[in-house]
Amino acid sequence: MRNPAVLALVANFVLRAVIAWSAPDHAAPAQQPLVAPIMGAGSRQKHGNVSEEQVWRLNLESMGQEERNIARDVIETMDLDIWRSAPSSLDVRLPSHQISHLRALLPPSTNFTLFILSVQSLIDSSSISLSAHTAEDETWNVSTLLTPFHDHYHPLADMYRFAEALVGAFNGKSVGDGRLRMETFVIGKTWEKMEMKGVRVKWVPDTGESGLKGKKGKGKKGKKIIERELVIQAGSHAREWVGPSSAIYFFHSLLLAGTADSESDEASLLKAFTFTVVPTINPDGYEYSREHRMWRKNRQDTGSRTCSGIDLNSNWGYKWRKPLRPNPCSDAYPGADAFEAYETKAMARYLKKGVEWAEEKGEKKGPERKVRAFIDLHSYGQLFMFPFAHSCDDFPPDAEMLMEAALGVAKAIRADHGETYQTGQACELTYRAPGDAIDYAYGTADVRWSFSAELRDTGTYGFLLPPHLIRPAADEITTGLVHLAKFIYNVEIVN
Repeated sequence: MRNPAVLALVANFVLRAVIAWSAPDHAAPAQQPLVAPIMGAGSRQKHGNVSEEQVWRLNLESMGQEERNIARDVIETMDLDIWRSAPSSLDVRLPSHQISHLRALLPPSTNFTLFILSVQSLIDSSSISLSAHTAEDETWNVSTLLTPFHDHYHPLADMYRFAEALVGAFNGKSVGDGRLRMETFVIGKTWEKMEMKGVRVKWVPDTGESGLKGKKGKGKKGKKIIERELVIQAGSHAREWVGPSSAIYFFHSLLLAGTADSESDEASLLKAFTFTVVPTINPDGYEYSREHRMWRKNRQDTGSRTCSGIDLNSNWGYKWRKPLRPNPCSDAYPGADAFEAYETKAMARYLKKGVEWAEEKGEKKGPERKVRAFIDLHSYGQLFMFPFAHSCDDFPPDAEMLMEAALGVAKAIRADHGETYQTGQACELTYRAPGDAIDYAYGTADVRWSFSAELRDTGTYGFLLPPHLIRPAADEITTGLVHLAKFIYNVEIVN
């Protein structure tokens, strides 16, 4: 008789080998360092004192694990800003005069490549778009994806207004033998009392019943109806502007395609799932980043006299732990306790409480609500990852299915757009850190299909992706998310 424990161990080993094979660091797109400043860009320092700062890539490939740990300790001690952490490289932002000091402290085998010569030049270039389009008309043409809205970065108020415009245009639209019911809603409030808003769409059949037809019943009398929800969250880190822009683009694309053709894949998905998009769970930080472009955290008081803010993606309450050297001035400060941040607490409550949350908000009791998928959009690195992030010793029981779904997403993006996204377990592809959103979603809120996506690019522009690349980035992740939704549909409804 076969031993189940041995079989599980073998399966675990084989899957880890597949993950390692599918996600080599050198397989990332061959984007080039940007070592020339943007022509005409000045150093006005409107967004913080970054006028002499650069981004360098540290290649750790030739190092052993001990040397890599030393390198990370040095960077933490110098309180440098890590832009991207991959298994064999680190992208680090630092003043140009500190590079010689960093070289002296790191192991001799460390290779340095200058990726961005002038951070300030890129800030000035990308911020022109934001400031020049804050006075747009209060209405946009939402009947087409070609609306100029998707070619620029926007203040928070404009993003919320665009979401309202989508509700106004698509609420009540017919899709097959039913119609769409849409709304914007408030998930919670931030430290600075700003509203965390989401927008959602659900399909309601003309019979008046709602919920998903499928394994849990067909909506007939006496049958239990399950409303399956897919949640897309963005903006945890304030400076990652392409995340909120891409989340809104996906939602807009889904609505247009689904209402244009009742036989389309998007129409089938709208009929099967409730889609919820939260453009940013960090409104305070996002607004602050308009004038302090490299800001990453929220704006919450930490008890420090000089530093504020909590890293939201290190504050979720699954395997959260205090850092050995707590530093409220660090961009990665996880807070003094799990869910200390107002924003993570509110979003976790939404994911976990389901229909109880709706009832407390005064909504009419309806079908049982179950969040089945959670996708957390970040930048940058072009990755599509599944749990766990805190440790590779914690291996999800659904790892095989999660990997299959992630590989399908990457394949769809590559086929339609030519861009390469690496896939695998988050702990394998990025720096291992507790308190991650997808760890909580999967490990505590029981959201089976939990993923974290790092959008464009792989280092040429980093967090400062120029406006002309918003649409390509958003278009490719939309392709990936539609594929993921179809995969979940086939697994949970068709089969």
